[in-house]
Amino acid sequence: MPGLLLHYGALMMCAHPPGLVTVPAPVQQRVLVGPQPVLTSADMFLVAGCSFPAMTMGAPPCTSVTWLQVSTRVRVNGLPVLLQPTPVGVAPAIGVGTPPPNPPLVMAMQFRVQGM
Repeated sequence: MPGLLLHYGALMMCAHPPGLVTVPAPVQQRVLVGPQPVLTSADMFLVAGCSFPAMTMGAPPCTSVTWLQVSTRVRVNGLPVLLQPTPVGVAPAIGVGTPPPNPPLVMAMQFRVQGM
């Protein structure tokens, strides 16, 4: 399935606001979309500020995200790039929060480069 290439500067939130999803440091720095590195399947997503325990007693907050949609054709250093299906804008991403299923939300990202 085609989608937009996800990049390091994309603004993502946990399914439980105000949780912020971040990538500590991109694995690769050479392939860019605009000024930002493209994210690959080797990148780690961390969640800070998840409010899940406040909503349900005894459940742990989201701590990380595993991205599920990777490119089958576009690779960077042998690793598939991560894709976000279009359209973007306060729509669930193709990822799973930990604990699942809690998908993250992509709030802002680049709109020019697509992959498959």
